[in-house]
Amino acid sequence: MANISQQLFEKANTVVFKVGSSLIVDQNGIRTDWVDSLAEEIRDLMLKGKKAVIVSSGAVALGRRSLHLGLQKLNLSQKQAAAAVGQIELSTLYQQILGIKKINAAQVLLTQENANDEHTYINAVATLKTLLEMNTVPIINENDTVTAEEIKFGDNDRLSAIVAQMVGADILVLLSDIDGLYSQDPKENPKAQFYPIIKKITPEIEKMASPTKSALGTGGMRSKLIAGQLCLGIGCNMVITTGKELYPVRRLLSGQKCTWFAAEGKYASKVN
Repeated sequence: MANISQQLFEKANTVVFKVGSSLIVDQNGIRTDWVDSLAEEIRDLMLKGKKAVIVSSGAVALGRRSLHLGLQKLNLSQKQAAAAVGQIELSTLYQQILGIKKINAAQVLLTQENANDEHTYINAVATLKTLLEMNTVPIINENDTVTAEEIKFGDNDRLSAIVAQMVGADILVLLSDIDGLYSQDPKENPKAQFYPIIKKITPEIEKMASPTKSALGTGGMRSKLIAGQLCLGIGCNMVITTGKELYPVRRLLSGQKCTWFAAEGKYASKVN
């Protein structure tokens, strides 16, 4: 019998992948082999007639390396400078690797203003949908170079949920360094309860969230729960799973540990 992940992917038409910074670059450098494995999986999905969008962090992390900024805390201008340098590297990385698979890639940089303003929102939606119709994979990131802190999305978990709404996605896949939702940080409490399926985010679940401690990322479980709440509200299934290893989608479909946020009105009735 097909597992939950297989069932939901089989029914899905459009899938958004959120890629965390730590999956793009780590202490050993740029993880080109990992990006190549994801590109191969996206090609396989597209051959089945599905559409794919990538919301990718990593610009600041890549810019840190090029500007030799290390892991120090950055002020706003340093972060924006790192984003400006790193975004070129990030887009080029995806363009080259997807290009090898005969897939066109397009860079789309968004800001909170694009989501809040009706005119620019409609334009962004039209552009994204046109790209997908042309079998092009949009590579989306927040425009950190020009966005002021007080009007930022804050992290790409939330941005990816908004993008899922914009493109009418069936699934949002949060590829991160954690394999799902726990009652507590499993690194601190090995007996923490794991939640494989969430159909509603209750106050009890909200209390489980904790911010990230990573110097390379801005997300955390709290931001993932916010994304989950947004997805449940628009009828988009969302999954949190680890993306550390190569071929993360194949691992997910083979039954890898994960947490599904099962949206009502989609395929929640199939998820026990």
